[in-house]
Order: sequence, then structure tokens, then C-alpha cells
Amino acid sequence: MAFAASHPPSTARTAHAGKHSPVEAADVPSATLAARLSGKRVEALSERTETSQTWVNPNGSLTTEAAAGPVRFKRAGKWVDVDLNLEAHSDGSVAPAAHPEGLILGGRGGSRPHR
Repeated sequence: MAFAASHPPSTARTAHAGKHSPVEAADVPSATLAARLSGKRVEALSERTETSQTWVNPNGSLTTEAAAGPVRFKRAGKWVDVDLNLEAHSDGSVAPAAHPEGLILGGRGGSRPHR
């Protein structure tokens, strides 16, 4: 297919393990082409949100996987997975490794009264 050969390589990212088939593409049209050519589902990055991912299946249909709450968030323009593993800070506080609201627990000092 001549169109596939002229398609810019930067619109689809490939897996580094196993077959090098695309796992994500910039948008639904790019993901549709990549899924059709690879025979595997491809995520359409333009549809990604904090709570959902949309995949284009090889037959052209779409599948959206949704979560009840945020599973990722944008930090400095890039998607970061929520990571609730706690990390200790030098002030005695602890915080999740990656939290969409910058949650910090405990610690010394600060302007809030301790009870």
C-alpha cells in the first residue's frame, strides 16, 4: 500500500519487545491505519484523558477503557501514571511518588495548627 509507506514514522510509536507493531498513534486516523496494518489494537493518543484510553481495533472499531478516578495526569505537558507509593521527605512528611494534586501527608512546621 503506497499510502502506508509515505505515512510519517513519527505518528506511531512501536513496542520495543517482540514484533515491532505500533502500540500508540497520534490520533484516530493514524491509529486506524496502524491497527489495520499490524492486526493489533493501537491507542489513539489524542483521545487519552486522566480517566480513559481509546484504542482502535484492527477492524476499525473503537474500544474505550475508563476508570472511576484519575489513573494518569499531565506534568510538564506529558502524561504521568498516578503512583501512590509513599516517599519520605526530609521534613518528616510523606507523599505519593506521583499524585495529580500534589498530596503531602504530615511533616513538621507549616501554617496549619496540629491537633
